[in-house]
This record gives sequence, structure tokens and C-alpha cells, in this order.
Amino acid sequence: MRRALSLLVAGLALGLSLAGAAFAQDERVALARDIVAKTVARNLTSAFAQAEEKTLASMSAEQAAKLRPELEKSFGQERDTLVDQLSKEYAQKFDTGELKRLAAIYDDPTYQKFQALNADPTSMVTSITKDAVTKMMNLLTLAVLSQQGNGQTPAPQGAPAPAPVPAPAKP
Repeated sequence: MRRALSLLVAGLALGLSLAGAAFAQDERVALARDIVAKTVARNLTSAFAQAEEKTLASMSAEQAAKLRPELEKSFGQERDTLVDQLSKEYAQKFDTGELKRLAAIYDDPTYQKFQALNADPTSMVTSITKDAVTKMMNLLTLAVLSQQGNGQTPAPQGAPAPAPVPAPAKP
């Protein structure tokens, strides 16, 4: 009888321990999901909406109206999958206290102002960043060109190399 009682107590302790670990994991996933929704998903949604409008602007109103629901449904599914996967990954990499600290950072009004400025496509910050990235990409292209004797850029894998541009005729 004592042995059965000991086994029962040990089993209950193990069960409670496993339930506690599962609850802690669920709490971390929920905290991470909130962070991902406030950051990655929100920025992605904003960027997609801008790209969608630019894309649909080249179509007739009828075509755009027909395509928009399908695009938004597909985007929503992809965004939800991304949020789910990132939330689980962050929940494994951060403990509850760390996730709460991250959430507090993202909830800070000054940080939100900073993020809004960086996400605003009309802000000078965005313009400066785009200009710098363009210059850096051009530097990389020039570096590749300077290393090639024939002045052609390498073709991306799976794509044919572009035809060389003929030199202008001399007068």
C-alpha cells in the first residue's frame, strides 16, 4: 500500500511538472506571438499593402477588385504561418522574463515612434537608408566588374548571361 501511494505521489509530481513545463512553453509562445505581431507581422503587412496597391494600380478597377481578395487571403495565410513559426522559435530561444522585457521595449512609446519613422516610406530616414543601400549595392557591382576582364557581370545561377552592349559607333 505504501509503495502504491509512493508511486501515485511520484506520478502526480511528474504530471504536474510536465504540465508546468507545457504551461511555461505556452506562455512563452503567447508572449513571443505578441512581439512578432507588433513587429515583423505589422511591418510585413504594411509593406505588402503598399506593394499590393502599386501592383493593382496598373490594372483596371475590375481586375484589381477581382484579384485583391485572393492576394489578401494568400498573404494572410503566409503571414499567419510566419507568425506561428517565429513565435515557436523565439519561445525556444528566450525565457519568459526575457520575452517580457522584449515586450516592454516594443511597447515603449519612444521605441514605437522610432519604428514608425523607419517604416514610413515618405520619411527622410527611409530615403537616406535607400540611398545608402543603393550606393553599397553599386559598390559591390563595381567590385565584381573590376575583377572580370571582359566587363560582364556574372549571370545569376539558372539565368543566361545578358548579351554584351555594343560600343557606340565612332563618328
